[in-house]
Amino acid sequence: MDFLCVCVRIPKCGSTSLTHIVNAAFSGRRTFYLPHTLNLDASISSFQDMRFVRTRARNLLMRYRTTSIAKAYDLISSWAADGDLLAGGHIDFHSVREHIDRKVKMITIFREPGLRVRSEYYYSRQGYLARGPFRRFDSGMRHKAAGKYDFDGFLDFLLDNRKQYGDVAARYIGWNGEENLDGFFARNVFHSGVLERGDAFEKGLSDKMGAKLSFPHKNRTKKKYDAGLTAAQQSKIEQIYSRDFALYEWQLAHV
Repeated sequence: MDFLCVCVRIPKCGSTSLTHIVNAAFSGRRTFYLPHTLNLDASISSFQDMRFVRTRARNLLMRYRTTSIAKAYDLISSWAADGDLLAGGHIDFHSVREHIDRKVKMITIFREPGLRVRSEYYYSRQGYLARGPFRRFDSGMRHKAAGKYDFDGFLDFLLDNRKQYGDVAARYIGWNGEENLDGFFARNVFHSGVLERGDAFEKGLSDKMGAKLSFPHKNRTKKKYDAGLTAAQQSKIEQIYSRDFALYEWQLAHV
């Protein structure tokens, strides 16, 4: 490899399993930590912005003895060798490409947007309702919305705030919806797939890395959400994630 590899964990796309399989694939190489890089709540709430900065600073200080994300990027640029891995939080590829002075490519996995947003709703709702009063207050906006509303209300919240929360997969991989996807993937992606075809993802990565690799477990969200979407729900999801649907369909055709 003549590049650094970035593990882009799109939320609720099997990101825990992706972490395990990528760590196994790069077990003989160095891994450099980065915290979450997309501050989706910041434009809605200054308190949410403070939460994000606080958590990021704590994680950076623990690993790099600095609270500056710019300093962390500089250290990684100087320390990392070709073939090393950047992983950790939910990292967006655009931020890495803009701040790491090295050639980078990503490993990522997509999920059908309707399934993904239902998983996000139930996961966020379970987590929020299990918390005590203080931890509920100190929760993210989507957790609070999931705890307050039913699934239709949650979709309405996302639709009303789609500038912040829409097209999340496209934002994490840095695709603006205009560049041809064949060219975008050729330039920026080392390996990718869809969660629903995990077997193909495993085989492709195993072939590229010369090792037998597999996901450690299936999705573990407790709540069942396999009932079909209503026409109204589907319409809202398509509005919120129009670019994500284009990405998913392109990737599904190239599995």
